[in-house]
Amino acid sequence: MDNKRMKSIVTIGIVLNKKGEVLIVRRRYPESLNKGGYLEWVFPGGVQEDNESREERVVKEILLETGYKTNVIRQIHFRIHPDTFIPIIYFLCSLESEEPVQEIIEKDEIAEVKWVMPSELFNYFQSNLDPEVKKVLNI
Repeated sequence: MDNKRMKSIVTIGIVLNKKGEVLIVRRRYPESLNKGGYLEWVFPGGVQEDNESREERVVKEILLETGYKTNVIRQIHFRIHPDTFIPIIYFLCSLESEEPVQEIIEKDEIAEVKWVMPSELFNYFQSNLDPEVKKVLNI
């Protein structure tokens, strides 16, 4: 892993709809985990760029990856991911509209967008869920 990626912070959005479902995306090209397995289904998000705040980045990435316009409610947690060793900041976000406002821009990266009940995340995720995110999602 190069030094630039080691210093990069990934901002992740935890977005809930009125039904209590959480938004996840399926990567077109899954990332291998250090302990085996891979990241295919993930929460939307991306690497923060120098000219923007973490909140701006997570809102932008959710829109690009899913077509949903959101607002940041609050930061949930910061951690170094135990499987990828990448610094991650999780944000709780609200929807501006229950329907997407645009097409998915990052179609080269995102294969599918899906709403699932939080208890179903374990059927999709192979990596360990952040304990503070689990608390927010009541799982």
